[in-house]
Amino acid sequence: MSFRQFVINNVRRNPKVYGPYFFTSFFAVTMFFVYALLVFHPEFKDNIDSTSETMSYFAMVGFQISQVIIVIFSAFAIFYAVSTFLKTRKAEFGLLLIQGINKKQLVKLIFWENMLAGLAAVFCGIIFGFIFSKVILLICSNILSLTKTLPFYLPWKPMLLTLLVFGLMFLIISFVTSFTVRVNNLKALLASQQQPKKEIKAAWYIALLAVVLIVTGYGVVLVFANRTSFSLLPLFSGVILVVVGTYFFFSQLLVFVLNRLRKKEHFFFKRTNLLTFSELIYQMRDNVSTFFIVAVISATAITAMGTSSAIGSSGLAEMSQNPYAITYTSFGKNSVSPDLIQYTENAFKKESYKEASGRFHQISAGDSYYTLLSVDDYNKLMVLRDEPHLSTPKGSVILLPSSNPSLDELSANKPKQIDFQFENGEITMPVDKVAPLNRFAFNYSMSSIEDVTIIANQSDIDTLVRNAEIPFKNPEESPNSEIHYAVFHMADWENTVATAKKLREHVYQWNEKKQDSETNEYASFESLAMEWKNMQQVNGLLLLLTVLCGAVFYTFSAGFIYLRLHSDLKRDEQQYKMLFKIGLTKPELHKIVARQLRVMFFLPLLVAIIHSLVAFIALQNLLDFQIWKNVAIVISIFILVQSLYYFLVKYQYLKQLRRIMK
Repeated sequence: MSFRQFVINNVRRNPKVYGPYFFTSFFAVTMFFVYALLVFHPEFKDNIDSTSETMSYFAMVGFQISQVIIVIFSAFAIFYAVSTFLKTRKAEFGLLLIQGINKKQLVKLIFWENMLAGLAAVFCGIIFGFIFSKVILLICSNILSLTKTLPFYLPWKPMLLTLLVFGLMFLIISFVTSFTVRVNNLKALLASQQQPKKEIKAAWYIALLAVVLIVTGYGVVLVFANRTSFSLLPLFSGVILVVVGTYFFFSQLLVFVLNRLRKKEHFFFKRTNLLTFSELIYQMRDNVSTFFIVAVISATAITAMGTSSAIGSSGLAEMSQNPYAITYTSFGKNSVSPDLIQYTENAFKKESYKEASGRFHQISAGDSYYTLLSVDDYNKLMVLRDEPHLSTPKGSVILLPSSNPSLDELSANKPKQIDFQFENGEITMPVDKVAPLNRFAFNYSMSSIEDVTIIANQSDIDTLVRNAEIPFKNPEESPNSEIHYAVFHMADWENTVATAKKLREHVYQWNEKKQDSETNEYASFESLAMEWKNMQQVNGLLLLLTVLCGAVFYTFSAGFIYLRLHSDLKRDEQQYKMLFKIGLTKPELHKIVARQLRVMFFLPLLVAIIHSLVAFIALQNLLDFQIWKNVAIVISIFILVQSLYYFLVKYQYLKQLRRIMK
């Protein structure tokens, strides 16, 4: 048998060793190819630009950054995987040295085995991606809400880039890892599987620190979400505290708890608890990094998927700044041009729509600024979406919050009256009520009452405006102004994207013509459907960037668990063989193994779900839209996938152990 045949047979006949290495590498290659498939697609940029001019740029940058992240993480993960299963083969290397292979040949053997498995993963990933490229493009088009489905093309650039990047990566990893195995001590190689494991120590004060860090991190994130502080520094600080606390949780707190349980004789010596928990304590030494990585990566993936699925809803779009299908806004004394209104009515003549027009008043009163809207104009807007009307006595006002912070503030501390300070005196108007949260075509954030519009009868508003204009003889010097609007709305506003694009282009041309006219008219244009489309594309982009990367991370993490189990398999076989001889039954073996595997598979996931739930609570506090249905679906998917993987691995693991009990 030639050396080449020996290398091929060594890889082919060790599927349990090279299988996880191959499949995790294959998955990373496929995800990298998917990103490259979109980056190099000749029509991808045009489809993104058709809705948002900036989305194309961010999409390309995001995909390229994701490719770099996948390559970097894959390099570290594959290096870790190779190092792990090389340690499990030390006894095999010792036997090869006894059979006459020299150190140079052993290094060569390790190098070509890694290259063979790695290149096989690269070619299979590229071939798989090419075969299903049409399906991939269709799925990505739907996720990104592109106007047209991306057509199939010959992706030779993505193929070449994937081959070069991962081929070079496997070459470097194979070269480095082939020299990491020390073969000087033959006795140590042969006895590697018999070396006892050291028990991990746990300090009570570090275990307590883990709880303090995690709880403090949760508190900081929730404080940020409750709008007590909007600085991003507390948010990042909270995340870092939780991440560090998670590491100490697995490395110290968990071991501390297990050691305390071991001291409780009535529990520790009950049935098979002695074997189960004793083994778990020793397993923690090797699994701390694996548990930590799986927990952090799973929490990131769950949070990203849940957030992405929530913000893509049309209901969230309606809760944005402007909830109406089409909005024109005109600044100054001029109302929205009748030409624009007539053009819009013609565009929607086949649709069932409602329209309304009105104006906001902005006035200065002393050092304060206020935005006012007449109660009649407010009620006209309410008709568009079948919402309750308001009324207020003359001489009083209604406070209308347009954001959650302002609503919370008014609910807790509603002012009894508003004092308007003018040059010729003060006008006091009592506050009749606080209106339900509602958003409009225009929100004047510079108001002295932040994110609050004052609703009053038109006669009262006229009085306030007259008093605000008294100090200014020249109207051009007055800071007071009016903002006119014209609004169109229909129930099926989601289907107005095509019409909205035509209207936007018409408004742009109209503004160009009016720019040099004497009136100097200008109208702004907003489309809810186009904003929602943009939100969907942002959501789809986040989904592709986070979920696909998270899927790669999760796959490698699952591979780590399998490699860890496989590395301990021979030692476990010897241990359970001895226990079988002194009376351990198959049901007891099944119970012990199932307990240990449940801890390995579901404890990190449980920690990840708890972290994610805190993040979702914080997100829910920032939104007026219920996200828990989306959250439940995402978490259920993760639990289902992890459960399937658990049962598959448990079956294979018990199958190996049952052989020694026959």
